[in-house]
Amino acid sequence: MSFDADRKLKKRVQLALFLVPVVLISACDRLSVQKSMAGSEYTMFDQYGEKISFPDSYQGKVMLVGYVYTHCPDICPLITYNMRDIQDEFKGREELMMVSISFDPERDSPEILYDYANNYRLDQSNWRLLTGDRKVIDQALNDLEIRTLKTPTRFTDDGRPQYFIDHTDKVTLIDRSGNIRNTYPGSEMNTEEIVDDIHTLLMEN
Repeated sequence: MSFDADRKLKKRVQLALFLVPVVLISACDRLSVQKSMAGSEYTMFDQYGEKISFPDSYQGKVMLVGYVYTHCPDICPLITYNMRDIQDEFKGREELMMVSISFDPERDSPEILYDYANNYRLDQSNWRLLTGDRKVIDQALNDLEIRTLKTPTRFTDDGRPQYFIDHTDKVTLIDRSGNIRNTYPGSEMNTEEIVDDIHTLLMEN
């Protein structure tokens, strides 16, 4: 090997060694603690009508949390389908909990959420859909940095209220200790990235 070729090879090796920690730091930064939800208590009810203290009831589990309402015509179905695709990558992994919080508790009772889960063919063994008192839901959404805006209410011929809700398109990744570690667009998820991030958190003690 010539002197010039040897020097070029050494430079490439040095560059590669320099880039490795940069990549590792980037990955770590992506999953750095953004906010702690530990100690927060939001009393809600799941699709079975069981009382839940979010997020404490799922302490020790990694959570992927989405925000939906069952009357949503567009973004929420995409969020739910995308989360279902993520869940499919972790079949049998009980230490992962999928959570959907409804920001329309007036219409989304536990029974409605149960039907919603069945209609979307969700594996409910490790997926909980939560609803509850309006004040509690609003406080939880505020702390999770989810914004909603309700359209004016109209009424159907049989007197049922009809409205839509604009909302933040986001899902939240929470670690075993209740720390928010990352957020992602809900309707346009990068499945590979989220799966990798969940694997990383599942390997943490």
